[in-house]
Amino acid sequence: MPRVSNEDKIINGPRKIGSKKVRPCDNCRRQKHSCHISEPGRPCTDCAARNKECTFVAPPLKRHGKTPPKSSSITGSQQAIAGPSSVPFDTSISIDTPKSSMTTLIRNARLPIGSDEDDAEGSEEAYYDSLDMEYDDYEESHYLGPSAIAASALAASLSGGAGPGQKFRQVSDGPIPALFVRNPALLYGRLGPPAGTQHLLDGFVETLGAEKTQELMQHFKETTLKAFPVANRMRLEAIIRKEPGSGTYPTTFLAALMAHTAYTYRMVDPAVVKTMWIQVLGVFEDDFRLPRLMTLQTTMMLLLCEPHENHAQNSITLGRAVGCAYVLGLHVECLNWKLPRWERSLRRRLWWSLIMMDTWRSYIQGRPPYIHRTDHNVSLPKMRDSDWGNDTSDEARQSMLAFIGMARLSIILERITSNFHTLQAAVSPPKEPYRSVLLESIANDLDAFQDWLEPELSLPVSLQVTSKAQGVRSMQIAYLGLKVALVRLTLGEPGEIWHNVEGTLRSALKIGTELVKFMECLDEQDKATYWFPYSAFNILNGAALLLRVAVKSGTSYPIINLEAGDVLIRLVTCIRAGYVSSWSIAITAKNHIELLLKSLEGNLPLAQTLLTILSDPLTQNQNQDQDQYQQQIAPNDWSLDINNLFAPMTDVDQQLWSSLGWLWDTQTMQS
Repeated sequence: MPRVSNEDKIINGPRKIGSKKVRPCDNCRRQKHSCHISEPGRPCTDCAARNKECTFVAPPLKRHGKTPPKSSSITGSQQAIAGPSSVPFDTSISIDTPKSSMTTLIRNARLPIGSDEDDAEGSEEAYYDSLDMEYDDYEESHYLGPSAIAASALAASLSGGAGPGQKFRQVSDGPIPALFVRNPALLYGRLGPPAGTQHLLDGFVETLGAEKTQELMQHFKETTLKAFPVANRMRLEAIIRKEPGSGTYPTTFLAALMAHTAYTYRMVDPAVVKTMWIQVLGVFEDDFRLPRLMTLQTTMMLLLCEPHENHAQNSITLGRAVGCAYVLGLHVECLNWKLPRWERSLRRRLWWSLIMMDTWRSYIQGRPPYIHRTDHNVSLPKMRDSDWGNDTSDEARQSMLAFIGMARLSIILERITSNFHTLQAAVSPPKEPYRSVLLESIANDLDAFQDWLEPELSLPVSLQVTSKAQGVRSMQIAYLGLKVALVRLTLGEPGEIWHNVEGTLRSALKIGTELVKFMECLDEQDKATYWFPYSAFNILNGAALLLRVAVKSGTSYPIINLEAGDVLIRLVTCIRAGYVSSWSIAITAKNHIELLLKSLEGNLPLAQTLLTILSDPLTQNQNQDQDQYQQQIAPNDWSLDINNLFAPMTDVDQQLWSSLGWLWDTQTMQS
């Protein structure tokens, strides 16, 4: 068939929605609307509805990297169906013929796997307007998923004028379009003060002093922000230096930042910190009623403290944060979106921060996760997602690698929880040989993680090589915690018969010894760095593992029993030293390990010795006061008998409680 020149083609009907043959008018480009011109030569639908002049005066934008296809043998109709599939379309088979099968249609219409690198649309050289900063307090921007962007519904919305709920901004025109719809902010009055939160920040400055306020912000920038980059560092630094034109962060976030730093690093009197948090939480509700990225950043200031101290409210807050992230589209890969590089990176870092908090919360508390692997396609963060990209300095680079490492460990932990610590796994646990194959596969993932680590981040700790950057020690103890979690699963269920009891016990003892050696290497500088909130429970799981080895070995394997006792004494000695130095991780671990040891006093002679090492050197009067205090806060009706805790429970309940990690009954220890 002879080719027809473009000049000879005549277009009689309206152009297709989204066609690039006619560029959008100036007004639609400024408002970032989809421009629908139903008839060439007449105003677009949006301008006609507003009775505005439809002009094309502004110069056309340069399309970055839009290269023509290498082959023109595919017709337009075929390309429309084939899409950007990497498999070439067979032009000898017409899609309109009855001979074409559904398999052929689906095969040639499937979506490509997203590239791991930025493509031309997400070019760092191109300038794009921020999505998060383009709205005020009267508008919100909500992400619409592919299932909500039906062609007919979208066409009807775009052709029906510009009502309040019909304003779109498209940040990606790839195979999976990313559209955000503008809605009026239905904020019927604020729960916080009517004058806003500026007075809250001013009150903090007045109470703490300008110098202390600057110290808190600087300390946050050098500790928490390096370990968990949940804010734009360069913008925050400009605010701290008070550079002209640097703007400001929302005052709620800055107030939460100071309260987080004062509490986490014990830099302010506890009574003052409590007052600060009361005031921050009083205005915190308004952030969720007007969702922004800043809402999630403020939430992370709360969750990155010690969420186990108020685990119920923090679990609810995390669930709201995940719901907010879904509304903002953080669960969708944004590498190729037409957004500023800093915003794309911040969205990815925030999303993985939520995944980490959710995965560890689910494992420690034995509750279902809010985020499932099938509900997002955001790839693992990379060094380019840091604020300076690949030009990051050595120490900041190691902190970013530790953050990436925590994300990788969260994926491995998700495999453990989803296969062994869910309701389904409790009712129908994996059977052999599938269980052994699954455990070995997870072990291979941990070995691959160890190989991925750079020498400055790997274990065992080397005083000459290992980095002391923020977040590194926290990531290392999380890695050891996963090894403990995995070897606990190799011990099997209560009553299960092992093929190699001695070998299994020695493997568990080896992992527990690795954890103790790591803790013995920690100095005061390490303890002063930022630690992931659930780090204490990795120590607690290690103690539970060693106690189970000591109880199980008994008189059958006396050498293992003696070695386990020695390692346990070293462990509680480290915890005691950390407790004396006011290390928050050791304080949390000490409180729970004491509870665990008291449940084993009748079955493990060493338990009383370990309790003596952990106990506070109180005087007799202090002991009496302490006993009276305990009776006041824990009446008999609310007392917890650890020995009988599991007695009325079913097997399902025992499996769920065992995932908590810090409560083991005597029967489980002996099995």
